[in-house]
Amino acid sequence: MRKDTEKSFGGKGFGGLAAILLLLGGVFTIVLFYFMFQFAEQGNLLMVIITALLIGVISLIVAKGLVYISRHR
Repeated sequence: MRKDTEKSFGGKGFGGLAAILLLLGGVFTIVLFYFMFQFAEQGNLLMVIITALLIGVISLIVAKGLVYISRHR
């Protein structure tokens, strides 16, 4: 197994922190998708758009966090 693969799977580094970040991002995204579909069923277009924007923001935060973790090992 290569060194970088070993580091990402819990060797010396931030593998656990990256996994927690991905888990939290996934949970928030699932909840926001649930609410987005609820708002869509109600016909509330503004809340659907706001929820979709929040999903994008959460995705960007997770991506920036993963980049930060990978660069500061």
